[in-house]
Amino acid sequence: MSDFWKNKPLEKVIRQPIEYHQIQQEKIKPNKRLEIQEANDLFFVENVSSYISGAKLYFFLGLGIVIFVYLITIGMSKEKISFPRYLGLIPFLCISLIYLIMHYMAPVKEIVLDRLHGKITYPRLFGNKEHRTIQFDSLHVYATMTTSGDFAATGKKIRIKDRKYDYTWDLESSKPDEYWSFMVWYMDKNRPLPPGSAFDEYRENDFERRKAEGFPKPLYPSLIETPEATPAQQRERKKIGGW
Repeated sequence: MSDFWKNKPLEKVIRQPIEYHQIQQEKIKPNKRLEIQEANDLFFVENVSSYISGAKLYFFLGLGIVIFVYLITIGMSKEKISFPRYLGLIPFLCISLIYLIMHYMAPVKEIVLDRLHGKITYPRLFGNKEHRTIQFDSLHVYATMTTSGDFAATGKKIRIKDRKYDYTWDLESSKPDEYWSFMVWYMDKNRPLPPGSAFDEYRENDFERRKAEGFPKPLYPSLIETPEATPAQQRERKKIGGW
C-alpha cells in the first residue's frame, strides 16, 4: 500500500527525473509574486503568495460588474440614476477595493531551501508574516487528493504538515511527485545540483566544494542517475568518493 493511502509522510527519495520542474534561467523573476526569486548552489527561494494571486482579477471583475450594472440601469431608465439605486452598486465597488488592498498589503510568503545547512523555511499562516524554519530532515510532506466542486477526485497535490502547530501548507499540484523529487535532490548537498540552466553557472563551484569534502555519499536515496555535469567530473567523483 502506498504512502498516500497510509497517510504517511512521503519518503525523502528522488523518484522522478526532473523535467517539468527544471529551473531555467528565464524562470528567475525576483520581486514577482508566484515566481522563483533565487536559484543557486546555496539557496532556492520561491514566492508562494497564492492566497491573493487572483486579487487583480477579482478587482477588475468587480469593477466590470459595477460598470455593467450601471449601464444596464441607465439603459432601463431614461432618467438619471437616483441615489437609492446607486447604493446598490456600492457593495461591488467595496469588494473590488478590498481585494485591491489585500493584493498590496498582504505579507509576502516564500519557500526557502537552504542547501548547505539542510534547512527549509515555509509560511505558517495566510495572513501572518511569520515563517517557520526547520531541518529538512524533520519536514513532513504528505500527498493529498485534489477535488472539483462536486468533490470528485481530480488529481493530487503535496503539502507540508506541521505537527507542532497542526497546520498545513500546500506545495504543488502540477506534477507533485516530480516537484518533491526536485526538492529532495536540491537539498541533498552531496549530489550535483538538479538539471536546469539556472544552476549551470554554479555547478563548478558546487563540484569543487564537494570535492574538497571528499565527495561524501548522498544524504537521500535516488531511483535515477544523478551524474556530474561532465564525464571528467563523474570520473573524478567515482575515483575519490567511490560512487
